[in-house]
Amino acid sequence: MTVLRWVVPLGVLMMAACGSESAEPASDDELSSRASSIGVDPDVVYAVSLDGFEPASQSVGVSGEAGFSTAYVSAAGGMVMLTTDPRGGTDPGCVAAGDQQECVAVHDGVAVTLTAPAGVADEETLRAAVEDAHPPSSDELDALFASVDGGDGGSPVERGDLPAEGDGAPLDPEGAAG
Repeated sequence: MTVLRWVVPLGVLMMAACGSESAEPASDDELSSRASSIGVDPDVVYAVSLDGFEPASQSVGVSGEAGFSTAYVSAAGGMVMLTTDPRGGTDPGCVAAGDQQECVAVHDGVAVTLTAPAGVADEETLRAAVEDAHPPSSDELDALFASVDGGDGGSPVERGDLPAEGDGAPLDPEGAAG
């Protein structure tokens, strides 16, 4: 009986600790601001957790007419593409076609798709990741949009080779081509 008194509270504490590991979604304002910077509805911005893969923020953009897309890359050179479609309409599940595999899950009416070349990630990994797709946490949002706004409010990069006047074509100094 004494052991049971300690086991039950310990089990409750362990369950509470497990739940506290997941990050809270980003605030609506934060998500709206970042999504609008690329012209996407915040309701279609999703993130996934794939061991060994990180979002490639330079790949963040619009998919189709109203969806969202980003690539997740691994240090080994593998890539998994995430796309969303607000129309839903796609049947959940996984399919292999040629050298590609694709897994789809529908979250709140948004179809979330992960696509990868065969051998980059197995079907079980893709299925689990797409089924657990979620609105990004603040940290995930920062990683997704790191190169989109770069902290400078999205202003264009100064190239230095564009003329102030004229047709806007880059200036090629004499002998630049070889």
